[in-house]
Amino acid sequence: MKKAILALAAATAVLTASASPAAAATRPEPTEASLVGTATLWRATGDDIRFTFDAHGFGLDVRGTFAVSHYLNGEGAWMKGNIDCLVVGGDVAVVTGVITDSSQPQWIGVRRGMTVYDHGRKDRVGYSWVLDPGSTESVPKCVSGAPYEYVETGDFRAVEWFPFPGPPRH
Repeated sequence: MKKAILALAAATAVLTASASPAAAATRPEPTEASLVGTATLWRATGDDIRFTFDAHGFGLDVRGTFAVSHYLNGEGAWMKGNIDCLVVGGDVAVVTGVITDSSQPQWIGVRRGMTVYDHGRKDRVGYSWVLDPGSTESVPKCVSGAPYEYVETGDFRAVEWFPFPGPPRH
């Protein structure tokens, strides 16, 4: 029993030390915000919905691409585009991008917004066209919907960075 208690105490000490500010200080500070990764969303009906992001920068000074596809029973659509805005606050990233290629030619040139909640292996995604999938209206830069969809497989990584100092982190 004493050995089990000592082992538990040692494990707790290791976990506490690794979560301390001193341990966090050894991680390099990011030099830019980013959103990267690929994931498939969960749908009860079996839809095959995939999102991919490779976005780096801050605000309008950003570079990167996105790809989205949605198929069910062999029917659906895909789109690819260039990211034109990225803002990451905590675990939430909002990106917009202009579609440059698509199975739906009427979407080319349209700006879409996407939101990712980076929650380990329980990420969530939202997008601006949820209420009107066929719309050809663009959203303003860095505007999207709440992350309401659940990731089934894959992972996103959102890295927060601001070019100006913020309040002390807790």
